[in-house]
This record gives sequence, C-alpha cells and structure tokens, in this order.
Amino acid sequence: PISSRYILQVAAVANKAKAEELQGRLKQAGIKSYSQKTSTKEGDRYRIRVGPFGSREEADKMRARLSKMGLSAAVQSV
Repeated sequence: PISSRYILQVAAVANKAKAEELQGRLKQAGIKSYSQKTSTKEGDRYRIRVGPFGSREEADKMRARLSKMGLSAAVQSV
C-alpha cells in the first residue's frame, strides 16, 4: 500500500536547548511537535517534526503556517 502520511521536518539542530526553544515556539502557536535524536557524522542532531498528516494538502497547509512564523519546513512522506 502507498503511504499517505506526511510529516514536516522543521529543523535539525545540534543543540538540545535550541531544539527545546523551537518546540516552545511551536507550542505557543498551538502546534504539536516532537523531536527525534539522530546521530550523524557531525555528531548528534535533534530533528524537530510536526505531524503526521493524513494528506499532502494538510501538510502543505501547516507548512504555509510555519512559513508565516519564519520557519521553513520540508514535507516528507512516511
């Protein structure tokens, strides 16, 4: 079956405090987010993500909302 779930990756930061600060901004805007810690060659990164969304359209709407906050997000299907 084709996956029809989408997430938005808002950021990938090296600093946990930065990740928490960004999640705080999203929470104040009423946007639920979560972070995923991942290891890269450059060290640990904290990915800040929003979703999942059931459709690409929903994900794009949220991306537009994030962009009004000055955040660029990448849509990813999961």
